[in-house]
Amino acid sequence: MMKIKPNWAIALICGSGFMVTSHVIADPAQTIVDDPSGSAPTEVEVKSAKDQIVAATRAFDQQAKGFMKKVRALKDRKKMMEMYRNERPSPADAITLILKLAKESPKAEGVEKGLTWGIQRANPDQLKEIGAILLAHHKDSSSLGILAMSYGRMRQGGEAELKEIINNARDEKVRHGATYYLASKLVKSEATKAEGLALMKKLAATPGIDQSNPQMLAQAKGQINVIENLSIGCTAPDIVGKDHDGKEFKLSDYRGKAVLVDFWGIW
Repeated sequence: MMKIKPNWAIALICGSGFMVTSHVIADPAQTIVDDPSGSAPTEVEVKSAKDQIVAATRAFDQQAKGFMKKVRALKDRKKMMEMYRNERPSPADAITLILKLAKESPKAEGVEKGLTWGIQRANPDQLKEIGAILLAHHKDSSSLGILAMSYGRMRQGGEAELKEIINNARDEKVRHGATYYLASKLVKSEATKAEGLALMKKLAATPGIDQSNPQMLAQAKGQINVIENLSIGCTAPDIVGKDHDGKEFKLSDYRGKAVLVDFWGIW
């Protein structure tokens, strides 16, 4: 049995002494199956969601890889930046397909993996759709941790979505991560700094976190130290060291004084 895999089929219409060729656009989810005898197609094989997602993501990844190869081949940095800004391939079509399939069959094989692929490539609107599907149908998924990281890296917004992950994700480490990203965003604003610090301390005090997620505990403690001791307006911690002449000095010796700091460096 022969399969015609392209997304279009060619129909030949023979008339009196001439031939007309027309292109029939087919659904990419379908494959026409021909009888080897040459008779008309007898059935249509529908591709699985997994196969469609793999094909779409692989095609984009290959396109992106080829594009970056061209960018790196340029010697002029300005031209590289212009090419990257203006000609970079868009994953929008692949993500649109993934979302369509996910809405039709959210639990189908390959859908969760496709949504995860889309998290770090989606625009804000697509990201919200991905998050809604994962939270509704994949609460146990560790992919929600990647989603939380994406919301945490947003310059604006993402707080409401992080709270939703904290309240709905079943994976403990995912909740830890979402809490950390939310607290980190809140402390950046003076209006919500106290709330963010309290949330970070609550994370650090989570029972058993020292065993289940020691890396996250270390990050939380580090952020608490920065917020309480190394932020603008805090009293600088004392430093004992030696100057360029080898003479020992303490930072506290200069507290309350006007000090000129001559700083230089070579990069």
